[in-house]
Amino acid sequence: MDYSSSRSPSSACPVCLRGAIAPMPMMESLACNFCSHIFLLEQSEDRRQQFLRMADTISTLRWAWTGKRWENANAVQVYTSRWLSILGILLVIIPTAITSCAAYYFAPEPNVPLAWFPKFWAIATFCGHLLVLMSIVRDYTAFPIRAYWRSLFRS
Repeated sequence: MDYSSSRSPSSACPVCLRGAIAPMPMMESLACNFCSHIFLLEQSEDRRQQFLRMADTISTLRWAWTGKRWENANAVQVYTSRWLSILGILLVIIPTAITSCAAYYFAPEPNVPLAWFPKFWAIATFCGHLLVLMSIVRDYTAFPIRAYWRSLFRS
């Protein structure tokens, strides 16, 4: 597949939205110069549409070229990601609400040595579940956190 025949030599990266996608030297793949993700360029059966597929993650993230930019190519993926977002938010809110209600309704006496523990447990529940959710999101989308962190100190 010839990358340069259908558009300019580089286009914006659909993952980080900061870098540019360009052909990798001596390879049949593309890479972002900011987040370093590797992409494969695919064509539809009728050769009218080009798709960009992320090659360096487990998830099957795909984008279609509209003539100006890359747009999400999988409607099922968008629908699923909405439900997964709601499920992820519930994963954080429900356990936190349960532990917070338990800490409120079954509060220990203030002069007990571990009176602080129920509030600590509710906060730790929130932080722990949020960390799990953020880890899952990072693994699913392969969001380039390190690249953004490095760019803060480059300038």
